[in-house]
Amino acid sequence: MFSIGNAVTIFALLTEKSSLLRHYEIERMNFPFFGRGLRPSVHAADALRFPLAGPVRIALLEGSFRAGSHMRQFGADDLEWLRSYAPDALVTPLDLALSLADWKRLGRFDLPSLTTAIVVLSSLDHSTLSWRQRDLLWRAFGVPIFEQLRGWEGTVIARECEVHDGLHIDESAPAVELRKGELLVTHARTGLTGEIVRGLCECGAETPRLRNINVLNPKATAAAA
Repeated sequence: MFSIGNAVTIFALLTEKSSLLRHYEIERMNFPFFGRGLRPSVHAADALRFPLAGPVRIALLEGSFRAGSHMRQFGADDLEWLRSYAPDALVTPLDLALSLADWKRLGRFDLPSLTTAIVVLSSLDHSTLSWRQRDLLWRAFGVPIFEQLRGWEGTVIARECEVHDGLHIDESAPAVELRKGELLVTHARTGLTGEIVRGLCECGAETPRLRNINVLNPKATAAAA
């Protein structure tokens, strides 16, 4: 027999379900990366060279690397699953790293497991990591920041070591040189200025390093043309 008690129970269950659905929709509006699930790994030519030794659980927020041991790839819409993976370190493009820092400041993103490092992927198209951005990321997450500079084709051409005294130019990278104050890669202009430092780094490596990379002054660019 259908009683008043049964009706109250059914009403309560429907109310709870409706509340959960409303919460889910609110999360999707406020955090558009909620609830999409993991993406399959993308096998690319490059293997990530992480700057620190030891077993570290790494989340790759960039699909141009092979996912090795203790690594998993995530798409930009997988950040809710990222928390479940609980990585010690992130590898992310510069623009996404800055967005995450901003979301953290606004209380829309937090990753308590992130305690080791963030590898920031910059590029030659004027999106190199500035000291102001580095400080912003440090204040947001409180972990060491390592820059890895990618060439136009997407491969890493220079990496920062734990000494943080420049980016070591990869031995297999295209030719990098400084001409009239401008960095050239395979003789092509980059619109960037900087230093090429030679000699032994405190980390023990002897490969040349890029330091103080900045966007070249437009007047200097025109004069070099």
